[in-house]
Amino acid sequence: MEKMTLTDAGAALGISPDAVRMRVKRGTMRGEKDAEGRWLVWVNTEAAEAEREPDASGEREPESGEQSAEALRARIGELERRLEELSEERDFLRTQLNNLTFAQGMAAQAQAQKALPNPARRSWWARLLGRG
Repeated sequence: MEKMTLTDAGAALGISPDAVRMRVKRGTMRGEKDAEGRWLVWVNTEAAEAEREPDASGEREPESGEQSAEALRARIGELERRLEELSEERDFLRTQLNNLTFAQGMAAQAQAQKALPNPARRSWWARLLGRG
């Protein structure tokens, strides 16, 4: 285990200094600030070199958290299909809501019409003669 700056640790691990900083923040790497306020982290150089070296086929084995590009593309396709389904469902529910809101408004209007008093209807004789 060696004590290194964030930049050196990032180069040794094959990641950015910001990624090293985030590992320290998450607690997956140990680190401390020196007297000048710079971060120094503990790095197992043998494990870091073994992690960076490719296997016999020329590619390093993916870590448990890594996924192949093809798997990620498949997942993106699944998520896009799900998004489309949810968009269609949202549009259907929005239409249903608008229809129910309109029906409720019509029912309220009909109820209000029933509540109004019906003016007394004059006979046609009264209307013809102009009587009250």
